[in-house]
Amino acid sequence: MFSLLTAVFFLFLWAVVWALCILGWRTARIRYAHPNLPSRLSSLTPSSAPGVTIIRPLCGLDQNLYNTLESCMNLEYPKYEVIFALQDEKDEALPVVRMIMEKYPEVKSRVIINKQKIGVNPKVNNLIVPFSEASYDLLWVLDSTITVTPGTLGRSVEAFLSNITPYASLNDPESSPLMSISDDERKPPMGGEVGLVHQVPVAVCYQKTWGSLIEQAYLNTTHAKMYLAINAIAVDSCVVGKSNMYSRENISQLKTPAPSLRALPNPPTGLAGYSPFLAEDNMIALGLWHQLKLKHAMTSDVALDFLGALSVTDYVDRRVRWLRVRKKMTPLIATLLEPFTESLVSGLYGSWALHRILGTNMIPVFLIHLGIWISIDLSTRRALETNVKNIGPPGSQAVFLAAWAMRECLALPIWLMAMTSDVVVWRGNRYRIVASGGCCVLLTSLS
Repeated sequence: MFSLLTAVFFLFLWAVVWALCILGWRTARIRYAHPNLPSRLSSLTPSSAPGVTIIRPLCGLDQNLYNTLESCMNLEYPKYEVIFALQDEKDEALPVVRMIMEKYPEVKSRVIINKQKIGVNPKVNNLIVPFSEASYDLLWVLDSTITVTPGTLGRSVEAFLSNITPYASLNDPESSPLMSISDDERKPPMGGEVGLVHQVPVAVCYQKTWGSLIEQAYLNTTHAKMYLAINAIAVDSCVVGKSNMYSRENISQLKTPAPSLRALPNPPTGLAGYSPFLAEDNMIALGLWHQLKLKHAMTSDVALDFLGALSVTDYVDRRVRWLRVRKKMTPLIATLLEPFTESLVSGLYGSWALHRILGTNMIPVFLIHLGIWISIDLSTRRALETNVKNIGPPGSQAVFLAAWAMRECLALPIWLMAMTSDVVVWRGNRYRIVASGGCCVLLTSLS
């Protein structure tokens, strides 16, 4: 009886995992597998369009840095500025920034070098001054490795302003209510409205080391599929910080989620309240969702993430690091169930459950499961790359499948490694991840 009940439970779990996979694949096919329409806000005049401040936090020479930064200087949007944020005037990224600014003098842009350290998270330290000095309330934070297509900004603003006017009214700019909404008049979103717009990351691999190829296979299939499915269900926040747009006013209203900081006489609010968290992007999104009751939206654009040359060890270390952070941010049951959402593990328990209940042969069921899973992953990848096919070098399908297989085989060992410790190494420092949503404590500096 116990084995039968166990088989029924695993069959139900298998069905749930497949439902998520199909939902993520279906979302990818519907949202991304068609050419993007031009941004309908591109025809507005600068005086009538809400302004946007793009912030690029930088630290060192990331992969393909010139092209990633140049992409935000060619946007089809009438009113925006770009802030390049650094913490050291000797940073190697600064000469690249200067070249970009000289090439595009018509784009409003500036450099902010801020050495202030308000917490252990270097990205928050880098962003704190640009947040306060931005010219506009709408902020679009783009990581240094991210490239976007020219229409992404306009479509993101449309999604953000969907609280104000239906998309249909944007077909006729002359009659659109947006024509009369300047940046000064636009109010920040309120509960029930869209307060964050983000894009799914899609990896581009120039230096084809096995670590970077495995990372690309992970981001463009498993990660994207689950990311889209969870956001489609929308029962809770699920956001990565590669490309995020939100209101500065909304961010300023957030209370720090760190209990130790909340106990202070004057606990920090706004961005400063997220300085103890390595995954500040996810925590800010959770704050907008739960504290301010703001919804999240996605566009039909992707955030192109240019990967550097990673070894397999680099890939494993990166996945272990973020698993250790995430296990302190999510309910324990979600962490414990994570291996059961992977292709190999789910195939094993699903085929066993069917064998126990229906008497089917496990091997053919497992092979059919794996074949359909691979097909869905490849279809998801093709859909996501519809509008960015010409960006990045061509790749081999056989090599991609080999990297995909290595990723699937490494998934369970990586999860087991992540469960053994709460210490991570990030940007030359060792941190211990503690409870309270993934706060971190700096242990030692390795630099």
